[in-house]
Amino acid sequence: MFTGDIIPFQSKHEESLLRKCADHYEVILYAPTGSGKTVLVSRFIDDYLDENPNTVFLWLCPGAGGLERQSQDTFEAVTSGIPDGDVYSFINDPDPRGHVFFINWDKINKKSNVVLREGEHKDLMTKVLHCHNDGIDIFMLIDEEHKYRDTANEYVANIQPVHVLRISATPVSKGDAVEEIKDDEVIAAGLIASGISINEGVSQAIQENNNLDDDLQLLELADKKRKEILAEYDKRGLKIRPLVLIQFPNGREDWIKRVKDALTDMGYPETSGLVASWFSGDHPDNPEQISNLDGQYAFLLFKQAIATGWDCPRAKILVKLREGGTERFNIQTIGRIRRMPERKHYGLALLDNCYLYTLDNEFTEGMTTSLSDSFYTYQYRRKLTAPNLLLEKEALDGSDRFAVNPEAVVKVVRKAMLKACDLNGDGVLEKDEMEKTKGYIFGTKLKTSAIEGVARTTHDMLKLNSIFGGEHQINNHDDGFIIRDAKRRIAAAIGVDENISNNALRVLFGPGDYYNPIFSDEEKEFERKNKLLTDMSLREYNAFLVNNKERLIEVFEQISLNEIGEIKETTIKKSHWGIPAYQYYNQHKKMKATKVYQKNVYDNYGNNILIAPNRTYTEIMFEEWCEGYDKVKHVYKNGDKGEDFFSIVYRRAFRRNHFYPDYIIQTTDGQIWILEAKGGMTADGSSNNIDKYAGKKFESLKEYCSRHPELHWGFVRAVGTQLYISNTVWTEDMTNDKVWKPIEIVFTQ
Repeated sequence: MFTGDIIPFQSKHEESLLRKCADHYEVILYAPTGSGKTVLVSRFIDDYLDENPNTVFLWLCPGAGGLERQSQDTFEAVTSGIPDGDVYSFINDPDPRGHVFFINWDKINKKSNVVLREGEHKDLMTKVLHCHNDGIDIFMLIDEEHKYRDTANEYVANIQPVHVLRISATPVSKGDAVEEIKDDEVIAAGLIASGISINEGVSQAIQENNNLDDDLQLLELADKKRKEILAEYDKRGLKIRPLVLIQFPNGREDWIKRVKDALTDMGYPETSGLVASWFSGDHPDNPEQISNLDGQYAFLLFKQAIATGWDCPRAKILVKLREGGTERFNIQTIGRIRRMPERKHYGLALLDNCYLYTLDNEFTEGMTTSLSDSFYTYQYRRKLTAPNLLLEKEALDGSDRFAVNPEAVVKVVRKAMLKACDLNGDGVLEKDEMEKTKGYIFGTKLKTSAIEGVARTTHDMLKLNSIFGGEHQINNHDDGFIIRDAKRRIAAAIGVDENISNNALRVLFGPGDYYNPIFSDEEKEFERKNKLLTDMSLREYNAFLVNNKERLIEVFEQISLNEIGEIKETTIKKSHWGIPAYQYYNQHKKMKATKVYQKNVYDNYGNNILIAPNRTYTEIMFEEWCEGYDKVKHVYKNGDKGEDFFSIVYRRAFRRNHFYPDYIIQTTDGQIWILEAKGGMTADGSSNNIDKYAGKKFESLKEYCSRHPELHWGFVRAVGTQLYISNTVWTEDMTNDKVWKPIEIVFTQ
């Protein structure tokens, strides 16, 4: 029975959950961190078992931070008489009905579903099968579902529960019904902070100091706030020690050391007993001193290990550091500091708010959605009547990005920069030209912008705008992570190895290094001849890359799209390819197929595959057209990556990539067609194609089929209910009827 205390808003939503589960297979509980989800769900389980005693609950939790143990402890604290255990208890329980089992996904091998414990060889799925055979209903609870959605979906598909309840503060799946607890309800109950203060005091610090050196200055502001909160707690006789969380997105060792050194300079060395770390393999010896309200630690350094489902009500301040150039702050993380330590407000903003310090200038509400929200992957078997096609497949033997002529990169980039910024046509660039034409920034200061303000809810955080900007003198060592990030992103835009891209940037914009003996006379002369900016120091050069990386990325992306550079091409491996005996396709998990496509080469290929976004509009229209067009006999939908699928090779500026055409079809007269589907036209007549490399892929397929004249080919695009095809030239303009012709006309020629 349920023995805990439940708040009125929790009781209201628990009763609503019971009603929705009676009517729906899958329900989402969408509730902010700190709303008491575990208590609410514990009450739900007790009430559900009263009416459905023949049920076993499997409560799936991510392993990070020991969430399954926290949830189990809370469940045991607020219930009595409901047996519970872990995954091993479930496997060994002869009659698990009426029980609740907390399962840490990290203890299960996802491929074999074998529990990973020494001496334990029983298969989890065997136990699930026994439950089904014994008539025991399985109810699955998926905690923090946004974190392990794909894994959770695998378990749902395999376990086949009678109901699924997904629980998260930022859900990404779409269930049959949603039960949403609003932030305002939880704030009104006093369970979470009444406001989220973002970068309090930062703009004043910039005004007073005329700069913001780097993220480490946020530590000083956070510590100042911690001391203010601690003093107020002491004044009220409360034995609560506020905790500062310091989050590292990537956990870089050099950044962790820098932060520890900064804390030492502030008077908090690791030996002080006030600083704890929670990284992989690095946990404090007494972790209870983190969560206890009067715990000894004042600062906790962490990556992601405690970022999900972690419960520490005394955490009031979060410092989120940047380890790359431009980063986004995921507001899910703010839940770690929103809980009120005594589950009540104090009537003072200092204690009732929580505090975030970050120089991230963009906030995101959660993780992006994917096909796994609504689609499961199923294996399909090739029909016995499928044609025995044999095509020549092309695959790169390695990558071209390491075989680029560095001088060719310099020349192409130089040409593009002159075209964009050389106003007087003298073949060199001047800073004022670049500032006027494209808004390039020069100097030795790195520009910073961030957000400041108070938001009531996490959703309100998304409405805040950047209202202050700072700058600081670049330090080539301390700002190295920002400089390296800018160089990596620029190299990725053009598709060459980072060392080659860095060399081109140095030659064109960097300080002249004409006396360095590692460079030959020819290399020095090449640099003199091609240098675009002749007077930048190393600090100016690095600041130039960081402050202008988005502009440089745009230039490099256009080069990748429009130019063909000199490379030492790696070998293209050619092999015979035929339609795979088995292939996986995404099928909608709730919509049953009402139509099976007879011309598809796989058995039971149904129209619950042809649902956006699993298929584009053109793809859906094309497959429908093939099914209804008498001349088409067989249709194969190719995969988009992997050795099992048909591929050819296409060129970018300085590398080649694999291209997997969408369809291979056979007509009744034996013709083989290779076809690619692209977006058509918007209502205003502009192109709806989103593939920037469509033109290059078009040319590669055209060239491939010129070497295989027995094949036919084309690019297909849909406008309304009409399909158009071109196999002559590529143009985005769908209104050009000399290029884009109705597909029926081409197929009857």
